[in-house]
Amino acid sequence: MNKQLPYSTPSGYFDSLKSRLSGIPSGRSRINFVPYFALAVSFALLVMLGNFILTKSTASQPASDEEIIEYLIDSGTTLAQLEDAVYNY
Repeated sequence: MNKQLPYSTPSGYFDSLKSRLSGIPSGRSRINFVPYFALAVSFALLVMLGNFILTKSTASQPASDEEIIEYLIDSGTTLAQLEDAVYNY
């Protein structure tokens, strides 16, 4: 029985295959991560700077006794409420 292959290649196909394949660009391109890294670092620095500025601006001296008394008088807090708060704390 004579086996005949159903498919055949053109003559000279494999001779020029290597040169044709080298002309095809590789599908994978290198991604340059430097701009992404610089962007991430700049965001981190901005967050740290903002945190530093906010903590410095909100830090203040504790209220004096006179300021506390004035606040309590202005808010209408009664002596009974103060005693309740102090003794039940």
